[in-house]
Amino acid sequence: MPFHFKMAEPPARAVRRVCREHIGEALRRLRKSRHPASVHGVRKEIKKLRAIFRLVHGEIGQGAYRRAAKALRRAADRLAAPRDARVTLEAFKKLAGGATRFPKIQKALQKHCRRETRRFRHSDSVVVAKRSLRKINRRVAGLKIKVASWAAIAPGLRQSYRRGRQAWELARRQPRPEDFHEWRKQVKNFQHHLRLLCPAWPAAVQALSDKLEQLDELLGDEHDLCLLQEFIAGQCAAEAREAAALNRLIERRQKKLRAAALKLGWPAYAETPAAVCARLGNHWNAWRAGAAGR
Repeated sequence: MPFHFKMAEPPARAVRRVCREHIGEALRRLRKSRHPASVHGVRKEIKKLRAIFRLVHGEIGQGAYRRAAKALRRAADRLAAPRDARVTLEAFKKLAGGATRFPKIQKALQKHCRRETRRFRHSDSVVVAKRSLRKINRRVAGLKIKVASWAAIAPGLRQSYRRGRQAWELARRQPRPEDFHEWRKQVKNFQHHLRLLCPAWPAAVQALSDKLEQLDELLGDEHDLCLLQEFIAGQCAAEAREAAALNRLIERRQKKLRAAALKLGWPAYAETPAAVCARLGNHWNAWRAGAAGR
């Protein structure tokens, strides 16, 4: 499903339309919630929705933004456990390959994944998520964005880029897992904003979007390994030999992922927030001016 504004759409209409479409997509996917891929798809839709509200939070008002953010967080949290269990198992498989050096940990991960899936299917998580999404859908029609130009978008976009730049700088200074995870969230947020605003950026902006996509993949893999570490620490204490060997593999891989991400961070965040926002605004206005000439 397209995730972008249309050329001649005022921001208010675009925000309401995109929100309704992606809430509808999330609800459709929830009807297939027995399939792990569908649950993961719902969480992706929720991330897109959160990015939209962050982009225009200054225009819609703090109260409306907080209500939407709270409802989306509630829905996402109820869908997190089976997704995290599956991702942790996949991170293990990707790291260990076809090796059978860690049979006990692999068995524990598989059991954990099945347990979380069963627990999810017998819980009210899907009902709660549907209720939250429908509540937001009812409120979307009342969203008011008075400014019909770039000025409605610029503050949120500038803040989005600034937060990503600050998170990169923090990760450089004190490379803790939580700092890399926060950076990844900000990378994903700005990546969504670029996708949302225009379906066809010029080459220079597309290059930035490609760098953000690479960063998202690197930081996502790093975070999945953190989940694997947490699982080993919490549920595999009795398998000390396997745990120690696997942790060494994890740490070596994390070191490479973090180094690659930090290196890529410089070209992605080399500009100031004001400069990036001004450049994107010029491109966006030029793209929309094409509608007037048709």
